[in-house]
Amino acid sequence: MRHTLPVWRILFLGMAEKTLSLMKAMAIMRDWSRDKRPFSISYCSFNESSKISEGKKTEENILLASGYRRNQSDKHDILVSFIRTDNMDRRQFYLPLLLEFNGIKIKI
Repeated sequence: MRHTLPVWRILFLGMAEKTLSLMKAMAIMRDWSRDKRPFSISYCSFNESSKISEGKKTEENILLASGYRRNQSDKHDILVSFIRTDNMDRRQFYLPLLLEFNGIKIKI
């Protein structure tokens, strides 16, 4: 079931509430990615191996990509994969560390 919201509604929500829930933002990002409509996000970086964050990262013109399956990683439910549309680089971020979607703040 798609949770597609028209662009005007998302902009209205962003301007009126200035926040989106984490799950609503993910639903919109999935829909937009399915429609090949790039968007931007900001998140707090975190390297699990070194336990270091490089602070806030902003990615523009991205689409969500398929992530790990349950049998591939214990973090399959919190790691989100995305592709940079300009150079097709594949990256990941931790879902709870998502800060903004298209400039709209995320509330957890």
